[in-house]
Amino acid sequence: TFSGPIIHCGGYNLERATRALYSGLADLIGFGTLFIANPDLPERLANGWPLTEPQRNSFYGGGAWGYVDYPRYRGSL
Repeated sequence: TFSGPIIHCGGYNLERATRALYSGLADLIGFGTLFIANPDLPERLANGWPLTEPQRNSFYGGGAWGYVDYPRYRGSL
């Protein structure tokens, strides 16, 4: 039996991640795609700010567009 930390990722939102953490199903949740589209994701989740939808058609295109050009939420610092 594995006794180390369990990391879950894939399709999580704040509500689902919170349930997984509090139920003991996971020790850490990874937000890969949401982080690409929301560089300020921790602030957005903590403040209930809206999330930007990832533009999946820009993934794996070989350039920066769609990876490093998503804006921070206008209410963040």
